[in-house]
Amino acid sequence: MTSSSSVPFVVGQWVRGERFYGRGEQLSEILDGPRNWLWLLGTRRVGKTSLLKQLEHLTASSPERGYFPLFWDFQGSEDPEELHFDFADGLLDAEERLDEIGIGIDQVEADDLFVSLGRLRRKLRSRHLKLLLLCDEVEQLIRLNEKAPALLRKLRRAMQSREDIRSVLASSIRLWALAEQRDDTSPFLSGFTPPLYIRTLGDDEARALIRQTQLPESSRPTFDDAAVELIRERCDNHPYLVQLVCKRCLELDDLEEACDEVASDRMVSYFFAVDFEMLNETEREAIRVIARQKAATSKSIQKDLTHDSGSLGGSLHRLEHLGFVRRDAERRFVLANYFFRRWLEEMPNGGGPPSGVSPAAPPPDADATLTRVQLGVLDDRYELQEQLGAGATGVVYKAYDKLLGVKIAIKVLKAEYAANEEALERFRQEIVLSRDIGHPGILRIYHLGHSDGKKYLTMQLVEGTTLARLIEQRAPLPEAEVLAFGDKLARALEAAHARRVLHRDLKPHNILVDDGGEPYITDFGLARVIGEPGITRGGLFLGTPFYTSPEQADLKPLDERSDLYSLGLILFELAVGRRPFAAESTQEVLEKHRHAPPPDPAGERSDLTPGLSSAILRLLEKDPVDRFPDAASVRRALATAGS
Repeated sequence: MTSSSSVPFVVGQWVRGERFYGRGEQLSEILDGPRNWLWLLGTRRVGKTSLLKQLEHLTASSPERGYFPLFWDFQGSEDPEELHFDFADGLLDAEERLDEIGIGIDQVEADDLFVSLGRLRRKLRSRHLKLLLLCDEVEQLIRLNEKAPALLRKLRRAMQSREDIRSVLASSIRLWALAEQRDDTSPFLSGFTPPLYIRTLGDDEARALIRQTQLPESSRPTFDDAAVELIRERCDNHPYLVQLVCKRCLELDDLEEACDEVASDRMVSYFFAVDFEMLNETEREAIRVIARQKAATSKSIQKDLTHDSGSLGGSLHRLEHLGFVRRDAERRFVLANYFFRRWLEEMPNGGGPPSGVSPAAPPPDADATLTRVQLGVLDDRYELQEQLGAGATGVVYKAYDKLLGVKIAIKVLKAEYAANEEALERFRQEIVLSRDIGHPGILRIYHLGHSDGKKYLTMQLVEGTTLARLIEQRAPLPEAEVLAFGDKLARALEAAHARRVLHRDLKPHNILVDDGGEPYITDFGLARVIGEPGITRGGLFLGTPFYTSPEQADLKPLDERSDLYSLGLILFELAVGRRPFAAESTQEVLEKHRHAPPPDPAGERSDLTPGLSSAILRLLEKDPVDRFPDAASVRRALATAGS
């Protein structure tokens, strides 16, 4: 074996193209098989997202296959609005490919998710293409089902309704909860089962991955045959473990030392713990019995079980398909993975969850985050206590800073953002801007850190909710509360604008509200210092259509008054209980911002004072010249509005 540190084994991120190895049978079954509705089921880090991305790559680069791929990430889709936004994000990512086949995104976008999906299918059908819907992190639908079960039924019908769509779901085993619904005659996974299990690679596929045979020969590592077989055997061909061992081996130039490091890696232990905890009690106990017996038969396992073993046959079948166990030459069950065996042996309670992990509530996004693990798990400093929320860029946790003795929030970034230098530059900018502004109404971002291959942001902890959720639950608000929110948000904007900082994406989702009713503006990732070049490319619309200004929609230069227009939209929604402008597509919403007069809030709600209504309308003037000149003027107008 020769060390070659230039070989970029990819650990913890999705891959496609020349970095993607194996899965030939699954690719063929998904693209060429008879089923139009498939569920890819596997454990953490086994490569489900990479398989979806490879499907996207293959079909996008080979239109003769007759598919148009759309990657839909369900991460963060905890309510109907977020589900729609995540689908809209998928459309935006596919915009260039849509343009290539003569479909404008404005032709398919709609205010309703299902209208948009239907339009897309019809447009593709007219071009003799079938929509390939590639859905990742689908276990998020468990939460959505708790809030809107009827929406989930509608989503299933949309995914299974016609021959012009092939729907592929990818998830961990937690999604089984939607296959076992008892309150619905047609559970969400009806039609998607039995699942297509995504487990370890085949022997030759793993050998190719270790040798990196798809790279130029001069760039490949030179593992000898014995090393290849040892890596493959110890990892049981698991693609994540294979690449992690190979990477460490090239760094250390010692295979045994590399294996010892991987066996003691906290992230590896964490993923084993999460996967193990998601199994049912019969499955967990069966694994413990197999570990004790070293090699076991169904009868010997059943004899040692203390839990109800009526489902043992099905449990062993599932454990085998998920890659926890395999059959030896004598058809006995053995634990499949050397590293999993070591983890199980070292666990003090025989494979129970590590300290802080709740068996009843396993972490919802283990692929993208470190969560609910032992004290000091992040940089030996931050104790992650509970998940607060999840979004497109990462997952936010309540944490305790052991060094400073204070509670904070930590956002652990998703792998694709942690590896994206432009995204990281936005996060760095957000830290600098929040420090420079230094206002109590603007969330403080402290630090961009790195630990165990993860990047994370530490920030001020706000325990409460978002303004978007508050609007959903309580709007329209009493006028006194609208005025109070307006005053506090105007003061925060006044401080930002005094530093020549524009937010450019002010909306209820970006405003946190603590339990005492104090608002905090967050997410300055799109902010720009007035008069200085930004890190975004010119000519691109940035922001959120429902809360954008006319000049922002027209891609014109912006100043402070653009943020004030967004503030007016928020105050209208707080006062009236709905947005002033709604339409079926993004383009129609933007057109209304440009030209449609806003409704008079007093006409929508008779108990509003004229002062508040006129202040909102002035904020919503189309021409910035006609708006308040600055946030201080807004604050003064609101101070007298209710009198």
